[in-house]
Amino acid sequence: MLTTGFKLWFGLCVVMVAAAIFAGYTTGGTETGPISLGWKGGVGNHVVYTLLMIGAASMAVMGVVSQAFRDSDPEAATELLGTEETPEAQSETGSSWWPIFAALGLSISVVGLVVHSAIFVIGILIIVAIGFEWTITNWSEKATSDPELNRELRERLMRPIEVPLIGALGIGVLVLAVSRILLSSSASGAVLVATIVAVLIFGTAYYISTRPSISRGFIQSVLFLGIAGILIAGLISAVVGERDFHHKGPDHHDDSHVEVEH
Repeated sequence: MLTTGFKLWFGLCVVMVAAAIFAGYTTGGTETGPISLGWKGGVGNHVVYTLLMIGAASMAVMGVVSQAFRDSDPEAATELLGTEETPEAQSETGSSWWPIFAALGLSISVVGLVVHSAIFVIGILIIVAIGFEWTITNWSEKATSDPELNRELRERLMRPIEVPLIGALGIGVLVLAVSRILLSSSASGAVLVATIVAVLIFGTAYYISTRPSISRGFIQSVLFLGIAGILIAGLISAVVGERDFHHKGPDHHDDSHVEVEH
């Protein structure tokens, strides 16, 4: 019987193969090239076609591995080990914000491809940082069977690194996003936006400081929504562009009135 994991990976494999064939036909491939892996003609854009086919092959390998290990089913493990007792199941893990932040970083990099290379680089840096944090979190959650010990291991390993690094990266990204928002607004609008943001930050911080019983999850949710809102507004402002700056003063010259000698 096919396992759930095999069905998932096989489905992704089929989707990537279909995407590769579609990309081949829409980028100049011949009639039989894309469906024959280039043996009977051209495949169109070689880079796109090759990457999608490599992805499809990777999904196929994951499907075979998942089927071979039966999705780590305890009964299958018991039969393989030849024991009568079922091995202990993995302890439950909590929810994680890292997938959402990774998706946000991916969105920033996609927008950066169209708007500006600096935004694209920022998106890539966010994805790399989140990927590293996500990996360490997954490792720490499965290090031992004791959740408290796992949490302590992660704290000892990552706190000296992630606090200064993520702090500096987060401040830089937020400053850049806020600058895009202010530069895309009018002069009076920028003052209004800065005032509203400052009042919201001060009010939220004061409310949290006066409520020591507030749960950690609520604080994390508020911080995430605030950061996500600023980043999304910054992306939209970057797409809109900066406002027109009109220089006033005696040294300003209008180029349209420059006389040209013939």
